[in-house]
This record gives sequence, C-alpha cells and structure tokens, in this order.
Amino acid sequence: MSEKINNACKAARRNNPLIFLTALGALMLASTKIAASAPASGTATGNLIVDGKAIPLKFAYVIDVDNVEEAGLKFPTTQHYRVIVLSDRELPAASVCDRNAPASERVSPMQIMEPTGKIPSDKIYGIRLLIDPKQANPLSAEFLYPNKDPMTFTVMGTEYTDRVTNVKVVGRSVSGQAELSRITETRLGKGPKKYSYLVTFHAPITTEPAITSNLTGKEALDSAPVAALRAHLIAGKTGDLDALRKLTAESHSPYLKHKELLENLKGGEIEKIAEQVKRVIIRGSHASVVCVNEEPNYSQVMIHLIEDKEGWKMQWP
Repeated sequence: MSEKINNACKAARRNNPLIFLTALGALMLASTKIAASAPASGTATGNLIVDGKAIPLKFAYVIDVDNVEEAGLKFPTTQHYRVIVLSDRELPAASVCDRNAPASERVSPMQIMEPTGKIPSDKIYGIRLLIDPKQANPLSAEFLYPNKDPMTFTVMGTEYTDRVTNVKVVGRSVSGQAELSRITETRLGKGPKKYSYLVTFHAPITTEPAITSNLTGKEALDSAPVAALRAHLIAGKTGDLDALRKLTAESHSPYLKHKELLENLKGGEIEKIAEQVKRVIIRGSHASVVCVNEEPNYSQVMIHLIEDKEGWKMQWP
C-alpha cells in the first residue's frame, strides 16, 4: 500500500471512528454501486481538442440519478441529477450502469485511490458531466484521458465555462450539446496541458434500479447489511483474517493483503454504529449504509455491500 493511502487512512480514521474513512469519503457518498438496466450507447458528434490535437468523441451515455441516499445530510448533492459521459470509444454496460459512470466498476474510496486493476475507462479520452437538468452550467465536469491519475480532479463546472445546452428529452432519450468553448488549462503536473470541446449527443436514458428498502432508525440498525458491517468491524478489530475474507466481496479481497490496512481496521469503534448509521438503502442485491460522524470534524460516507448466496459482503475499503 502506498504511503499516501496509509496516511489518508490514518487521518480519516481520526475523523470517523466507526470505520476508517479515506480522504474521498465525502465524495463517495455521492456514489452507489447498483446493477442498473444494461444501457445502450448513444452517439456523439464532435471533437475533444487536447494540446491542439482533435480527438473525435463518438459515444454518449446518460444516467438519471435519484439521489435518495443523501437526503437530509449536511452536504447533499442535488437529489435529481444526470450524468453524461462522452467518449472516444464504446464502453461496456458494467462501466456506465450507474452514477459512477464511466467507472461503475469502482465503488469505494480505496478502489479509486489504489485500483488493483485496469478498467475500460482508464483508456478513454472524454468528458464526464454531472448536471442539474434545469441548468446549463454543470454541477461538475471532468476531463478524462488514458491512464489518468485516479486522485486527480481537473475541472469544476462552476469555475469554468462548460455548458450543456439545447437539451431535449423525448421518451426515454435525451439530446443536446456540450461545450467548453475556450482553451482551458488542465493544471496537471503530468499529462495533457490544455483542452476544449464541442460535442452534440443523443443517447438513451439509463435509470438506476428502484429502491427496495429505505431504512432508518431501528430498522436500519437491525438490517442485514448493518449486521455484516458490524461483523466486519469486529473481525477487523480482533484481527480475524478468516472472518474478514468471508465478509469481504471478491472485488475487495486483494486489499486484505495490506498490513497497513489491517492495522487501521483495528481502530474501528463498534459502539459508534448506533450513533453514526443514518440510513440503509437497498437496491436489489446492492446496499449502501450511510454513515455520518458529527464530531470532532464532520464527515459523511457511504459504505457499499453486495449480497450473494452466502449473505452480505463488504465492498470496502
């Protein structure tokens, strides 16, 4: 495990004693790994200009999000928003099936900061826009390029002049134009230095699956996902590696090889569960446990789990 991961774990654990959180904890609250209906790619027409070179963007993906997970929290993202991904190459459904698109395979902070393998979105040039359908100025915009450092966030739509205009929704499809008209500095130490884009798009709208359970209070604390979280915390605190393996999803089992991670798990305070678990959202075989720490520093995070024939498994860290 890299030094930056170890330091982030230590710092975040001080902020949230229930379970150590990474520096991306607040960001990950805005994500949820769910098995959405398989999206079909739409079409894009136009160019992304990177350091003076025109890169045609040919594919478009649109995901509508009903962000129930953050309702009532201190730092919520807009409840109803839309993710638009414009790419130079076609992406598989698994990469664009939810609000994490085009990296839907990654569902936790550790997967973002210290990915264990490549995914299709690591190879693309493109743009990711998060928009309020009622506004032209994106809530955020991200420049995507091959082998992008997962810790790099390059563009914010409120700071620059990204725009999504001429939006039309007909049935379950949406069309429009996305544009960054002026050449913009990426501010990257490594990688491309300048970019702009002008792209029209038309794509089917993918929606995330309906919520099957929205639990708060005692119902949330008594739920099976929280029981799995509690068991995971106990196993981490006691150093029971066999139990941790059984309670960890296959996608996250490689992280159990890191001694620094196992040491950090010993700091979890199980008694904080009742205080910090605010909501459990279940969408089919995927669950999100929303945790909030008020003191000494406010933090909020969403812990993801997946259910298989053996029960609920942690997709954490």
